[in-house]
Amino acid sequence: MTKPLPAVDIRDVQVVKNGATFLLTDRYGDVTEGNLAALGLYHRDTRFLSRLDLRLNQQQPVLLHSSTEENHSQIIELAFPVPVGKSGGLEQRENMSLHRERILAGSLFERVRVRNFGREARHLVLDVGFAADFLDLFEVRGFTRERRGQLQAPAVERSQVVLRYVGLDGVTRTTTLRFSPMPTELRPGLASFELEVAAGAELEVAIEVIPQVGDETPPRRSLREVEARLAREDMAWRKRGTRFLSSDPTLSRFLDRSVRDLRMLQSETDDGAFVLDAGVPWYSTLFGRDAIITAYQMLTLDPSVAWAVLRTLAERQGTRDDPWREEEPGKILHEVRSGELAASGEIPHGRYYGTIDATPLWLVLLAAAYRWTADLEAARALWPHALAALRWIDEYGDRDGDGYLEYERRSTGGLENQGWKDSIDAICFPDGEPAEGPIALVEVQGYVYQAKRRLARVARDLGEDDVAERLGKEAEALRERFNRDFWVEREGYFALALDGEKRQVPTVTSNPGHCLWSQIVDPALAPRVARRLTSPALLSGWGLRTLSRKHTAYDPLGYHRGSIWPHDNAIVAHGLKRYGFDREAGMVLDQLSAAGRYFPYARFPELFCGFSSEEVPVPVQYPVACRPQAWSSGAALLMIRSYAGLTADAPRRRLFIVRPHLPRWVETVELRGLRVGDARLDLVFSSHRGVTAVQVPRKQGDVEVLIQQ
Repeated sequence: MTKPLPAVDIRDVQVVKNGATFLLTDRYGDVTEGNLAALGLYHRDTRFLSRLDLRLNQQQPVLLHSSTEENHSQIIELAFPVPVGKSGGLEQRENMSLHRERILAGSLFERVRVRNFGREARHLVLDVGFAADFLDLFEVRGFTRERRGQLQAPAVERSQVVLRYVGLDGVTRTTTLRFSPMPTELRPGLASFELEVAAGAELEVAIEVIPQVGDETPPRRSLREVEARLAREDMAWRKRGTRFLSSDPTLSRFLDRSVRDLRMLQSETDDGAFVLDAGVPWYSTLFGRDAIITAYQMLTLDPSVAWAVLRTLAERQGTRDDPWREEEPGKILHEVRSGELAASGEIPHGRYYGTIDATPLWLVLLAAAYRWTADLEAARALWPHALAALRWIDEYGDRDGDGYLEYERRSTGGLENQGWKDSIDAICFPDGEPAEGPIALVEVQGYVYQAKRRLARVARDLGEDDVAERLGKEAEALRERFNRDFWVEREGYFALALDGEKRQVPTVTSNPGHCLWSQIVDPALAPRVARRLTSPALLSGWGLRTLSRKHTAYDPLGYHRGSIWPHDNAIVAHGLKRYGFDREAGMVLDQLSAAGRYFPYARFPELFCGFSSEEVPVPVQYPVACRPQAWSSGAALLMIRSYAGLTADAPRRRLFIVRPHLPRWVETVELRGLRVGDARLDLVFSSHRGVTAVQVPRKQGDVEVLIQQ
């Protein structure tokens, strides 16, 4: 499936999100009909508004300012100059001001205030154009269908319009637009208000847009009630988590935006389960891999998120063998979709399991959450799911019994590639020839090693000594096989994968960097891996590319074949730090930080293009990247964790700070209210002449801080 190219400048798309509903507009606050940037109001994988634009006297006002600093709200300041004559040959104008303010909370609330700054009363016609195409998000992305459901005739009342669509899944989806005061004219697609605005006066028009699926009945609330509730929820979220402060204003903005976006991306399922959405607009739903990695990145912010993600995914763990959904007993799912295509069975994504890495990563997160919280009872409750996941790895994931986890698509509607680089051309030989399955990816073997090695500790603390011993032996055996079978001596690097014939796929990619994070790499080989990762072929000046620019397969605009992904960079740097390659980790992080200074709203996108800093003076935007993307938002937090060298062992009431080293452009970084087990503490890192010192000005609870320089 391809993503459509936008007609609106991608840097101008604004995002407002709350729960399962989000709004994409241009900087004017408009959703222009027929746009190719996926603008619209979306709810549960369906676009409920495909047009919403404002005109005064049939003209577009002048943009002054627009902002979405608060996740759930948007403010747009517009002006409408009115000619009043000429003086000295120059046209004189008086200004009308338009203030658009929106709040998204299930429904979309908008207030439009028109103010007259002139000396005379003005007669204006305010037109609000609207439409709803009720496209499934997969259709917006480019999925073609042989037939669709039926659009119903709009129902127009005095101050309300109801737009309806009955899908092939038998579900009615409804967009209700309410206006106040009553429009002068109201018909399908247009609400028109004739306004008489006295000199110095202002008038207000209110709009409410209510998306509904089936029998959903959103509670009616006033705008004031909605604003108060959202403010309370945001305040509680910020108080619960760690506060990150920095002497560098740009880093501070990125950290603040990271926390805000991670809050924005949280939602709930119909049954109240916690969901960490993967990204807006394409992945605004539960994705197993994305939620797991993001929760791992967030351990220093709020470790309770990890347990919530683990529980949500455990409740949806595979229980049967279903080739269409690629479900197998014990497998952790890839994604959940709730739109018409999934509900009607046209695609398998209602609950789709086509991922090779979510299951071992779920186990990795379980072990990490335990190390940061010491919550043995939470681990005990999830232990049956852990055992089921381990059985899946050994019985279903190893398709040919060679000891490696591998994938091959089983569903005609599923993904061809099923690692984190899951585009159709991602797993290829250096010349671009696709690798044929079953495919054993290099980083996935590292995830399995890490899962078994780390989970052995949890097993011992649960009294499962036999399981712990078995996992330790299996992890060590995998490590020995891996370093023999995946190592490509002539490249001095690890292969991207083993293909279906057990041939090495010797393409030089960022994937082996994840094996440093998992610590499966033989220490004798690690220096060569670190050198290759930081060579100019991979390290661009703006960060680490997904694929070497020396290969024929390289494409700086390729989704996974030469682009730069912030989460990938943060994980690789995290791994370099674990092996003691502090300088190399700093190179990756510093380049990614340098790139970050150029992105709008202090927000890392999902990915950006792989051009080098020698080729382009600023990082090149990828046309249809998600903004925000969960694991890109979490990348900034993992970067700070690597700079600070933080490692928790909450069961032993310890926090390790290993070789902390702030970059040269940052003097201080503070973490306030960091949680380790039941304890909370403040940490201050300060850099002077290349040496980073650590202070612990506040500590509540029993935790020992051990600093290793």
